[in-house]
Amino acid sequence: MSLPDCIPVNAAIDRAALSDGRGRFREIIAALNADHGEDLPDARSTDDIFTPLGAEPQGSGVVVDVSGRLDGVNVIAVPGFLTECVSFMADCLTDGLAHLERLGARTSIAPMTGRGGCAENARRLRDHLSGEKKANFTILVPMSKGAADTLEMLALYPETTDRIDAIVSLVGCVCGSPLHGMAPDWLKWIERALPVPTCARFDGAGGDSLSPRTRTAFLKTFKMPSNIRAYSLCAAVEDDAGMSLGMMSSYRALSRVSPLNDGQMLLADQVLPGATFLGALNCDHIASGMPFNRSRGMLAHFVTGRILNRNAFPREIVLEAMVRQVLEDGI
Repeated sequence: MSLPDCIPVNAAIDRAALSDGRGRFREIIAALNADHGEDLPDARSTDDIFTPLGAEPQGSGVVVDVSGRLDGVNVIAVPGFLTECVSFMADCLTDGLAHLERLGARTSIAPMTGRGGCAENARRLRDHLSGEKKANFTILVPMSKGAADTLEMLALYPETTDRIDAIVSLVGCVCGSPLHGMAPDWLKWIERALPVPTCARFDGAGGDSLSPRTRTAFLKTFKMPSNIRAYSLCAAVEDDAGMSLGMMSSYRALSRVSPLNDGQMLLADQVLPGATFLGALNCDHIASGMPFNRSRGMLAHFVTGRILNRNAFPREIVLEAMVRQVLEDGI
């Protein structure tokens, strides 16, 4: 089913090439939730996981195999902007990946630079893929800027397409963020020049690669390889009660452009070319994939109490549903 007009999409993305997969994805989430959602941290009802975006298509009604093993599946998380810098507190989807491993999947986190540009990270992702053992099915899950880095890798290193079966972006920075133009010069200087022990400086290349101009220029010549199935799971809080205090100002700034945003990205800018749209999570950008609230360190406790106070989210169920959706479509 084609994507309805009530779901905003950046003009750089061909709406006619997108499809609406919300109905079946909701069915999969609901089935997993009913079977073992309450046994996992930060449980939510299925309705509370999603932000409503108008009428959804009917799901297929096919029974979901909620206990099927994921042996032979390789899931690679691709971290986003600055993730390397804070990985001592929280890293990309570590809670969800651990859950997948208990189900038999092999998982890893690609070693992306937190402040590097897309070209640097494209090379790193290529190298990581090249070092992976062959699997029956390989799924990349790029979060935030990781989506831009992944697309750049496909463009620069087309030989990598044969090693990937599907890409499921999570709050992907596909078309850039208006926040790039709103950020004050002092903040850009911090990103460009401030020494951080856990992540190298790249003279602002990471931030520059998030500009809408840069990303839309890239998309003009990019075409998703036909052998890779693409999906996008986005986020946009239903109201500001779901937004962490530390992102409230950026959420309000983006809301002047569109209320459908996650505090870092507009919903319209999160959709991959040629993707099946899986829905919008009712959480902020960081809560979708960065489990600060699962860390027991004192600094993380302070961060989740004062800055990322809406970080709790059922990431295990969501990531499992993403993988099961892809496998259902492809096997």
